[in-house]
Amino acid sequence: MTDEHGVLVIGDYYIDMVFAGLPRWPQPGEEIFASQIRVLAGGAFTHARALHRLRIPPTWAAQLGDDPYSRLLLDTAAAEGLDTSAYLVHDHAVRNVSVAASHAGERGFLSFKEPVPPRDVTGAIIRHRPAIVLIAELRRGERLAAVVDAARAVDARVVMDPQHVESTLRDPAVRTVLRSIDVFLPNAAEARRLTGREQLPDAVEDLAALTPVVAVKNGADAALAAHGAVRCTATPPEVTVVDTVGAGDCFDAGFVAGLANGLDLDACLRLATWCGSLSTRDYGGAAAPHLDDIARLAPDLVPWASVTPPS
Repeated sequence: MTDEHGVLVIGDYYIDMVFAGLPRWPQPGEEIFASQIRVLAGGAFTHARALHRLRIPPTWAAQLGDDPYSRLLLDTAAAEGLDTSAYLVHDHAVRNVSVAASHAGERGFLSFKEPVPPRDVTGAIIRHRPAIVLIAELRRGERLAAVVDAARAVDARVVMDPQHVESTLRDPAVRTVLRSIDVFLPNAAEARRLTGREQLPDAVEDLAALTPVVAVKNGADAALAAHGAVRCTATPPEVTVVDTVGAGDCFDAGFVAGLANGLDLDACLRLATWCGSLSTRDYGGAAAPHLDDIARLAPDLVPWASVTPPS
């Protein structure tokens, strides 16, 4: 039987090096010093951690290695109490690193991803039988088809965050991707880039014509969602923002947590905006809220908070 609330997360880990407090952007040949630096576990780890804190059991099909970055991720996951049984740990380096520089509300990234073969996760889907498969990248072609087929075999819904997509709907392969999945979670820039639309509501309509459920993150502005004839928006709560890295991943976790617990579209979107916003109170999404945090602030969004977790 499918796990009623379980989520299988597909995506790479990254170690995020966040440089903050830059006086200005460096020019070619110039050295600039940040006033703060944080080294944090990120990438799809952020999804898994945020789901875990919302008391949604995450299984993360991670690929790691024998390098210091992988070991930092493993140590952080253990400290968080995550289930690491689905991790694939190689006997060679799997170094995935992202350097984020922040100045005047804007961020720039420099990233490196170890060139290792993609992992076949279909076995993990069949073995763990999640209710939802969350893909934290724009996966396409045979790799996506295999995931979707495995998910359908266990009656799981497929949710995708495209993560910095550069493609557009003019590409037939991208349209095929969106028709294959159940829920699409781009940010506003990705939605506009995919559709070529300047107005975000128009971009949502174009995407909703392909995917049953679409929810678009929009920073501090109102997020938008569509499902069938239903359209809704949700304005994030005001918080003192420290860093926005990882906020989109925490938004995803909130939306998926709502789906897993049978909330309607409006409640899923509002929960997502709460989770994304609250995560910005610390660097790299480290402030992803716990279920009790949301229960105190917006109890109607987390009715499962009153249910005692299994021992």
